[in-house]
Amino acid sequence: MTYNNVLVTGATGRVAGQLLPEFEGSSGLRLLDREAGPEADGARWFVGELTDREVLDAALDGVDAVVHLAGNPDPEADWQELEEPNVEGFVALLAAAERHGVRRVVFASSVHAMGAHEGARAWPIDPGWPAAPCCAYGATKAFDEALARAYAYRTDLSLVGLRLGLCAEEASPEEARAGWLGPRDLRRIVGRAVVADVRFGVYSAVSWSSRQRWDLRSAMDELGYEPVRGEDDAEPAEDDGGSAEDHLITCTP
Repeated sequence: MTYNNVLVTGATGRVAGQLLPEFEGSSGLRLLDREAGPEADGARWFVGELTDREVLDAALDGVDAVVHLAGNPDPEADWQELEEPNVEGFVALLAAAERHGVRRVVFASSVHAMGAHEGARAWPIDPGWPAAPCCAYGATKAFDEALARAYAYRTDLSLVGLRLGLCAEEASPEEARAGWLGPRDLRRIVGRAVVADVRFGVYSAVSWSSRQRWDLRSAMDELGYEPVRGEDDAEPAEDDGGSAEDHLITCTP
């Protein structure tokens, strides 16, 4: 699929490195981060902080959609380390997106925004349930989801939040069961989120092997997400109701 005039923030990060092949050959691709990364098929780089209005105005001029991956991804970080990159940066990005008439913002939330549900082993976790973060990092993502909902209500901006599982090339059987998003599925769900006919939504973003923990039905029905179900995809064992040995992706108290 070809995408036109898309900005990817956090473009030098680990998740972006797995995602960017989805946008190869797209017209008008723009990449934003604190430092420029390698050249990517004619993509235009913008360097600076998300809280810098001039940088955002330059990067968003003429942009149709944003894939927002920038932020501090550390679940162990304290609030002081998270507030500017995860909260203030998103506040500034949405304000700039509205100013420039951006059609769609797809933003990286996290399974940690629902981590207390997972800690209680309330599986499968319905993405329509109230946010229940398990840590300060999860709380910043819950805030971002709430701010996005307010923008969808008050402005013409359309927003899609993806509660990303563990984004890694490979996963152990326990990780695959608990909440993993492989690279092919990352590209599939983000690609669908950019173009899907939705006004606002927040969705579980995990691979097929994690479906017993994280309900994928709304992502499949509303976004058209089709997780890979090939022979090399780990299949989960049946959950036993939550023994002490269960592997959890999110934080435990």
